[in-house]
Amino acid sequence: MAPPSRGRVVSRHAVAALWLVFAGATAAGEPVVPKATAAVDSGRASVATVVAGIVSYTRWPADLRSIRLCTIGQGRGVDELLSGADLGSAQLSVPVRAASDIGVALDDCDAIYVGALATGPARRLLQRSVGRPVLTIGEGPEFCTDGGMFCLQPEAPTASFAVNLDAVARSGLKVNPRVLRFARQTTGGTP
Repeated sequence: MAPPSRGRVVSRHAVAALWLVFAGATAAGEPVVPKATAAVDSGRASVATVVAGIVSYTRWPADLRSIRLCTIGQGRGVDELLSGADLGSAQLSVPVRAASDIGVALDDCDAIYVGALATGPARRLLQRSVGRPVLTIGEGPEFCTDGGMFCLQPEAPTASFAVNLDAVARSGLKVNPRVLRFARQTTGGTP
């Protein structure tokens, strides 16, 4: 399979913008009440809150009542996600578990959060996810550059994330435009 092509990456910084995007309503207009509470530590939204918001504004081709979120790799974001049992709401269950390897993550999960992971395995995961309805969220700008859908900066002073629009389009997933409303465009793609 060919590596992901150069794509458009949209990014946005600021906790306030995340709350405007994620604290409102789902695409269907239903209120979002994530079980991952609005944990703000020193002005920073938690990784779990940002991930819960991204998941709540994403639609899969099949109408899923439960989104299986898996983590792979290590780091603060992975630890935070695994410490909560479910990131969902009354409308959508989002159980979180660690995946033992890339194959398990791709076969058994609807969304994958990638923490610190060697470049080779991370790129293989992204290459194998192309064309599958699997939401990929990872840490660092290189995650989007390598073909991931959303990349977070968990160690940044304010919450920040970027969206690789081409990766989202190739997946068959639909992301509500509210996620992109406050974004500015930068370039991205594979090296």
